[in-house]
Amino acid sequence: MPSTKRKSCIEAPDDERKRARIMKKKKQEERCWGYSTDLMLYDDPWKIKKELTKSDLGNLSRLLLPKELIEDLVLPVLSLESQREAKNEKGTKIMIWDVDTQSMHHLVFKFWASSKSYVFIDNWTKDFVNRRSLKIGDEIGFHWDAYNNRFDFSVLVRA
Repeated sequence: MPSTKRKSCIEAPDDERKRARIMKKKKQEERCWGYSTDLMLYDDPWKIKKELTKSDLGNLSRLLLPKELIEDLVLPVLSLESQREAKNEKGTKIMIWDVDTQSMHHLVFKFWASSKSYVFIDNWTKDFVNRRSLKIGDEIGFHWDAYNNRFDFSVLVRA
């Protein structure tokens, strides 16, 4: 009768090393191909995040947003007319729902050629900075609500 050998606890370190090698190879492959097979149980809806700076809270009444982020996440959800308006001097009016206070606000969204970036202007200081007591270092977030055709806003982290 053939004897069956049981794995003992002594062999565990080899199994651990083998598992570590496999995981390392998997991570390298994911980086190479640009994908991940990791299970994600939660997708953060706040795709546009910004830690506020002195210039975001100043007397210019504007929130400066990174051009790359806007071109990837904001412009594609706007109508062609709104995209055109955002790129000219006038800008386009955008509805923004403050999810923390359950209140609707309107800002003008436009491209500022001088800084080569996009901004929310007009009532930014009154409707957000002053009303929400925003400070340097606070992290805010925006995400597009496709169902209601507006941006949602939230203060994510207080400084």
